[in-house]
Amino acid sequence: FDTPTDEQFTNRYCNDPTAINFNHGFPGTADNSICIYPTDVFTGTYQLKDSIYNGEFELDTVLDYTVKFHTVSLTKLKLSGFCIYGDTVRLTADRYYKAAVDSTLVLPDSNMYEGHIFCSGLDTIRGTINKYKNDSNKIRINFIIASDTGVNYHIGTGVKM
Repeated sequence: FDTPTDEQFTNRYCNDPTAINFNHGFPGTADNSICIYPTDVFTGTYQLKDSIYNGEFELDTVLDYTVKFHTVSLTKLKLSGFCIYGDTVRLTADRYYKAAVDSTLVLPDSNMYEGHIFCSGLDTIRGTINKYKNDSNKIRINFIIASDTGVNYHIGTGVKM
């Protein structure tokens, strides 16, 4: 067996399993002040280019707009600017650079839909936002919005402002 040296314990490492950098730098001295949490990588304002496809997956509209992430906790976020009525998209971020839309099952007309009620009150949204690990200034959205008029797929990229 190798005997540990004093140099191996001069490193500081994050000892919180919720953090993205959990155990990076181990062995060493635990120091949670250096932890990077899932919401940390998403914070900020982004210019988003959103390609909207209809239920047959035909390109319908391309929109450019600004969205902003608001931190609620170490893993919870709200995304504003996506809905013109001011609603926020509720998300849960994980340590793998992904934020998933929080899900609430609703039963309109005895049909069960995944997602949460959004925008007009007749829509539900589900999907994910991924952060590019190699480019801290980019995100990718992949949402499905079901409404009274049908299903739309939102696929796009955002650049941090």
